[in-house]
Amino acid sequence: MNDKSKKEGVTVKEIESYAKGYRYEIFFCALFVLATIFSMVFWGTTLAIFLTGVGGIVGVLLAEKIHQFAQKMAETIGSKEVAFQLIVGLLALVVAIFLAPVIFLILGVHGGKSMMRRIRKATGNGSKKSQ
Repeated sequence: MNDKSKKEGVTVKEIESYAKGYRYEIFFCALFVLATIFSMVFWGTTLAIFLTGVGGIVGVLLAEKIHQFAQKMAETIGSKEVAFQLIVGLLALVVAIFLAPVIFLILGVHGGKSMMRRIRKATGNGSKKSQ
């Protein structure tokens, strides 16, 4: 086997380029892993599941308002400089550690919102037009 074709691992440059291309995916995966671990350790899974359900109900009932708020937040944070984005990310990681069930509440809200928006889009605005 040729020495050039044989590779012993991943270089730092390859890791950096991967992290730059997938920074949001890496951030959210780390956020969810931390929230899951700390929720199981400190709060218990029952509270996390309950808040996910409550968030889903709220997301279904207030889908459009939550979508508008989330869109505005994403645009605001995305338009700021990298230092601000880093501070917001670190704040979210701190919340995932100390207030882990809040992350599950937010996940439930976004899940409910997404379900309602997809159903309304697929059915031509869903229950609002049919009644």
